[in-house]
Amino acid sequence: MSDFGVGAQVVVRDASGSDRSPWPDEPSGIIVRSGGSALAGVWGRGGGGRMWWVEFDELQTNAEGDGLFPSAQVHEKYLELAPPVDEA
Repeated sequence: MSDFGVGAQVVVRDASGSDRSPWPDEPSGIIVRSGGSALAGVWGRGGGGRMWWVEFDELQTNAEGDGLFPSAQVHEKYLELAPPVDEA
């Protein structure tokens, strides 16, 4: 069970040293909707997992140099919850 859902503030990061994110600048953003289950099987054998639409805080260029993108579908393996903001 993931902690992700609509409204979650996230950062897009590499899943591991060999599993690089398609968004190399580690953008932050907010999840605006589920990406749906139809794409879950295309992420490799046994990969599964969910996709989420993330609206980026700033326009982003992907790993292929395409862009600028205001939002994208991102596999949850590349997402981390953003750290809480200290409102002191």
